[in-house]
Amino acid sequence: MNRFLRYSLEKRRKIRAVLMLSGGIAQKNVTVLSLTETQATLKLGAKKTPVVVELADILSCDYARGDHGEE
Repeated sequence: MNRFLRYSLEKRRKIRAVLMLSGGIAQKNVTVLSLTETQATLKLGAKKTPVVVELADILSCDYARGDHGEE
């Protein structure tokens, strides 16, 4: 999971994440804006307001549709 979060942060590319939001599980395309040991600041989809999420609340990550991690 950390690999995908770092990929998004370094390349400014969207990834697909399954995470806990507002008490429920959601799958979103996100861009990682910052990353610490315990939290990630994410831009969800096209929303302009970043959201801070605990890493424990991020259940899974993958490349976004159409992205294979190649440059």
